[in-house]
Amino acid sequence: MGDAGEAALAPLRLPAGSALNLEFCRQLAGALEAASRRPPGQLRAVLPMPACRQLLQRADALLKAEPTLVHVHPAPGAEVVVVGDLHGQYHDLLTIFGLVGYPSPSKCFVFNGDFVDRGAWGLEVVLLLAALKVASPACVALVRGNHESLYCSWVYGFRAEVLAKYGELEKEGEAVFSACCTLFSHLPLASVVAGTTLVLHGGLPRAPPKRVTRRSSTPAGAAEVRVGSLADIAAASKGGEDPDPQQQDQRLAADVLWSDPASQPGVRPGARPGDVGVLFGADVTEAFLRDNGLSLILRSHEGPDARALRPDMQGMLQGFALDHDTPAGKLYTVFSAPQYPQFGALQHQNLGAVAVLALPRWNEPRFVQFDAAPRPQASSYQPANEPHGLETEGMAAAEEPAAAAPTANQPDRVDSGGREGKTDVTAVGPSQGPAQQAPHGNTCSAASVEKGPSSLPAKASSGQVTSTAAEAAGMAGAAGAGSPADGEAPAEESGAKRQRRLAEPLMA
Repeated sequence: MGDAGEAALAPLRLPAGSALNLEFCRQLAGALEAASRRPPGQLRAVLPMPACRQLLQRADALLKAEPTLVHVHPAPGAEVVVVGDLHGQYHDLLTIFGLVGYPSPSKCFVFNGDFVDRGAWGLEVVLLLAALKVASPACVALVRGNHESLYCSWVYGFRAEVLAKYGELEKEGEAVFSACCTLFSHLPLASVVAGTTLVLHGGLPRAPPKRVTRRSSTPAGAAEVRVGSLADIAAASKGGEDPDPQQQDQRLAADVLWSDPASQPGVRPGARPGDVGVLFGADVTEAFLRDNGLSLILRSHEGPDARALRPDMQGMLQGFALDHDTPAGKLYTVFSAPQYPQFGALQHQNLGAVAVLALPRWNEPRFVQFDAAPRPQASSYQPANEPHGLETEGMAAAEEPAAAAPTANQPDRVDSGGREGKTDVTAVGPSQGPAQQAPHGNTCSAASVEKGPSSLPAKASSGQVTSTAAEAAGMAGAAGAGSPADGEAPAEESGAKRQRRLAEPLMA
């Protein structure tokens, strides 16, 4: 690559204290990008293992202190950018920062989970987000996705990626992977922006089970399924390393990570086989918004592959979809990984998008869309025998046009890949929404997607990601329930045996 390339791969020194600032984050972003163009093991040349682990631990200390539900209070005149699934597509993350800017007192970010797996640079995504959290903790909220779990990150490639980049024989890779899993277990499950907008990865959870007494007991199978409240989310455990829907103290976390909006009314358990998550209709969304004083839900979790197998729901080729439009407010899905997935014959020609919230109404998002950035040559870390997907089991595949044809009301976009196209960043207003599309998605099978295992508080000072003392106290009691050791295997257990064991709680 030449001297310039070699200079870019010089090891970075992790600054102490407040010296780890935005300037360092930009330097780290460039160094990680340069390393992504080299063999995987060259990442250690940029960020040696001790510095890598220290960075993860510093971010983890901040996340561990945060409650399950964090509140983002933007400063006057500030914006809040909500980023959906990234799935290891590091260069598209850099595109997002190029379009809307880096975190600052005037621009808060909420990253809505699924940072890793499927793409080749999940660790680079995690490291840059960890650095940004340390540099600007009040301006960066990291929310957990279903792939931020021991099971998913083991099966869908993230562990293999970390071992390839930090070494398997020297055990440094295992130490880095362990630090990532610990950090994942401490991620909040949801965020409320400006008291009006709920951001969470999958969807609404079931209410915690009530204590059954002789007087209140009901016949088996007669229990009503109902969604919980914002207070239920705030009081819940973060779920440990592998939220298990069969464990009472972890079921809410599993639901938040795996639930999906539906076209049919009502709420039904089993968004995935094995009683994982729920499906909830627009009537449920309306009641939740009304009862909790909210007017907007932004969720992620479903990309074009998942929606290809749900022909009754709007597709995701535009990077976002308006799923529920009710008198009380709206629910959108936001997906930020264009041309997804990175590997495989069934790559979709979808755009990525982020939602931008601002005054005068924090509940009316505009969407900035973008095409995929040029990607260095890389190999997939995901096993070739990927298991069938809980996300799409039992769903029929729908046909998709070869490419998303422009329509009269399709917004302009940034073409990050240097291909012919419009070059203006488009802010799609809340009334516009994505162009109406027929049900779509590349013809694919379930094997191509994945499987899974009270009132608002008083506002804090402007421009902060905060929690109330009551919320923190509520989390203290639940902290032990979701231990980071949940789901871990004994040291002598083989990787294959461990994989099978971890899969068992989430199999139908």
